[in-house]
Amino acid sequence: MTNYKILSEINLSSIDDIGHIKRMLDDFLKRNKRNSYKPNDRLRIVLGGHDIYTNFSSYGLKLAIIQHTCDEVNISRCFIQVLSTNPNLEEEIKQIGNPNNVNERLNYEYLEGDFKKIKKKSSDYEYGSQIPTKVLLESLSEREVYWLTESKTFCMYPWVHLYASPNGEAQPCCVWDHKQKMCSTKEMNLKEIYNSPQWRKLRLDMMNDRPAKGCKPCYEQERNGFFSNRQSSNMHLGHFVNKITETDDQGYCNNFQLSYWDIRFSNLCNLSCRSCGHIFSSSWYKDQVKLAGPEYAKNNKALFWAGRHKTDMLEQLLEHIDYVEQIYFAGGEPLMMDEHYHILEELERKKKFNVRLIYNTNFTQIKLKDRLVFDYWRKFDSVAVGASLDAMGTRAEYIRKNTVWSEIEENRRKMQEMCPGVDFYISPTISIQNVWHVSDFHKDWVDRGFIKPQDLHTNPVLDPAYLRIDILPDHYKKQVIEKIKKHLEWLRPIDKLQRATQGFESIIHLLETPHSNSEFLMKQFWKRMEELDKLRNENLLETIPELNEITK
Repeated sequence: MTNYKILSEINLSSIDDIGHIKRMLDDFLKRNKRNSYKPNDRLRIVLGGHDIYTNFSSYGLKLAIIQHTCDEVNISRCFIQVLSTNPNLEEEIKQIGNPNNVNERLNYEYLEGDFKKIKKKSSDYEYGSQIPTKVLLESLSEREVYWLTESKTFCMYPWVHLYASPNGEAQPCCVWDHKQKMCSTKEMNLKEIYNSPQWRKLRLDMMNDRPAKGCKPCYEQERNGFFSNRQSSNMHLGHFVNKITETDDQGYCNNFQLSYWDIRFSNLCNLSCRSCGHIFSSSWYKDQVKLAGPEYAKNNKALFWAGRHKTDMLEQLLEHIDYVEQIYFAGGEPLMMDEHYHILEELERKKKFNVRLIYNTNFTQIKLKDRLVFDYWRKFDSVAVGASLDAMGTRAEYIRKNTVWSEIEENRRKMQEMCPGVDFYISPTISIQNVWHVSDFHKDWVDRGFIKPQDLHTNPVLDPAYLRIDILPDHYKKQVIEKIKKHLEWLRPIDKLQRATQGFESIIHLLETPHSNSEFLMKQFWKRMEELDKLRNENLLETIPELNEITK
């Protein structure tokens, strides 16, 4: 073995989860990146005695991830040393890199021992992977494979989906940067929006690898290791990639069939969460009027809905009931909305139980009049319920005003009895308010049997910016990071899906990222909390005492 100076080493020989490998490598390379390396310096990556292959590629996926991650982090491949028993290692490195330029290739050393090729179907589901679940990569063109698995900007949503907020703003998806205005369901119908100039331009940008300003939230999530909506769209909806070939050079796509629905029918909600506002919660109205003044009350009502009239969105969506494959119910609070139950009943009437149902719910309401949601869920093949629970006990009741924590726990017990097969997970919004506590909450619910270790999906607050965790002072960040690292020591061996593990690792990554405007935003945070405390007769530091550390 060549006598290099090994600066650091990571062993991937026992890890086969592609998404986890990507996250580990990204973290390893960023931690060990230098402005310059000496000729003999190396970062060592041990692959060991096997790699993963699909019918589509003649080189190992783990090896490919190493090379692509080096490029993303901007470390020259020649300073990376790969150790493997793969007898074709040199050839595979040449295939992925430039065979004529040694500086674009990984450095490598052979290990003694047998080598095994593990076959992976491209349709296999794996959390955090970008391999589509319902189409074989082998059946696609090279360009289509690139769009779905390698592009950093391409997203399937503009072809199969559009999102409408409760106030009528129409966007490509729910995490689109709302400052980048698109269309309005108050002024146009869904078909007109689908081929509007804004949508056509976005499709052309996607097809030509041009970043879109509105997609910045996904780009930022991916940089910090979170699994983004963009990646999820390509994974779950990649089998519609043929629609791209039907798109003309002006961005028109005449095959208007909405296969994925995310329409927020109204802002009807019983909670007034501190990370939310009146647009998404009717319960926020009174506080919003007090904060904004009497003019706000003159120009706004507590309850409003998307569309040109109250039933407009539902009527338009039902025209696509034969095409829908996936529905995302959110709000407001979807389990309080009549439209939600109307759609489930229509799917039941048509026996479309194969439609995938996904929820983001505050989990306080499980019944509307005589309709219990559990009676519907147990009829469908695939139901995923993400409960927007940020904390437990009094912290939960403070962060999400009007929550009664004992009712949340009772709802979970009923659900476990009536529809235990539903994929239930907690989906906390990670902010300054709960970043210290969320690991305690996660472990408590695992220990009590309410969730499995993997049943947590994190959503980092990016807007409003005064709740972002990366604006916290450094001394508090260090304490939180140390706490989460200890939690990960317990979690990693038992998290089969690696979903929760990825979320906590991404929280650490975001905490380690400095924010250029943190001092100003922290002042905004304290001002906003004081305003709400006064309106609601609450006390932040009494309810969430760990935040006293920030003031030290």
